[in-house]
Amino acid sequence: MRKSWVVFALLGAAGLVRPVAAQRELYTVRGVVRDTEGRVVPDVEITMEAPNRASRTDARGFFRLDSIPEGKRRLRARRIGYLAVNPVVLVPRLDTDTLQVIMLELPQQLEAIEVRVERKGIYGVVGDTAYHALPGTLVELLGARLADTTDEQGRFAFEEIKDYRHFVLRVSRVGYYGRLISVDHDKGREFSIFLSEYQKGSFDWANSREAGGALADLATRLAMEPRRTRMTREELARYGTMALCEIPRIRSQAGRNPAVIMRGATWMRSATLCAWTADQVDLLEWGGDPCKEAYKSIAQVLSIWCGPSAGRMVPSLYATIPERRPGYVVVWPRS
Repeated sequence: MRKSWVVFALLGAAGLVRPVAAQRELYTVRGVVRDTEGRVVPDVEITMEAPNRASRTDARGFFRLDSIPEGKRRLRARRIGYLAVNPVVLVPRLDTDTLQVIMLELPQQLEAIEVRVERKGIYGVVGDTAYHALPGTLVELLGARLADTTDEQGRFAFEEIKDYRHFVLRVSRVGYYGRLISVDHDKGREFSIFLSEYQKGSFDWANSREAGGALADLATRLAMEPRRTRMTREELARYGTMALCEIPRIRSQAGRNPAVIMRGATWMRSATLCAWTADQVDLLEWGGDPCKEAYKSIAQVLSIWCGPSAGRMVPSLYATIPERRPGYVVVWPRS
């Protein structure tokens, strides 16, 4: 009887070995970092918090993280001059499956200083990073169809604003990177805005031709769409470093896997909202059906046909059935 009990115990112990060994199996995550133009980005810091791992991309943009346990892991990719992203990777991955990380080039800017004032309206001063005033700078208030040019002291003013609304300030000047700043107007706001000098060869989206159309459409949405379809910097601030995909309000209204559109003009086909945190974003817009957006500009970006299908030879990517149209989120990163 004793011998049989020992054999049984040994067999039981042997049966426990395999699950424990399986739990300890570790994997490798390989990836490559590119910018939105498809160019590789070297010297990007790649980190993982749980477990703690770190790497840097090589001259070809590739990185490797070893000894990663099975499960869903969040990475963080950072480099000066680019917007940090937080992709989520499911481990294990196929040996031939290379994680594609897309980073948005972003010129370094001093944070705008904002104070609340008693008088109604939106006011401010525009200067360079050496704190010199920049007279003659164009300041537009998107969503209100107002524009002003800074005076000799670099000051601007929009005084005839009485209702509580959300706007976006667009600040542009030749030879400097443009700025976009979301504004919640209630009792009055005053801004100190700093512009960085333009570096030849870099991309200045806020002053690009693409921005012209995207910002015009944004101005229309700000004026016509309800506030419940967007979140401003002030509203996002309460979520700190939470990933956008984890914010309940966005998940419930835009769906779990919405199409991600960068700055109202570029469809990030392989991107997910988990790649951005709330503190990296100035403004978020969303919807459950692109064809319900005021000017159908979002539907155009997603190649969706919102009209009747009769006589149409080539069907749209998502067809015209409302139930099959994707939810979408427009990401406007801080600038």
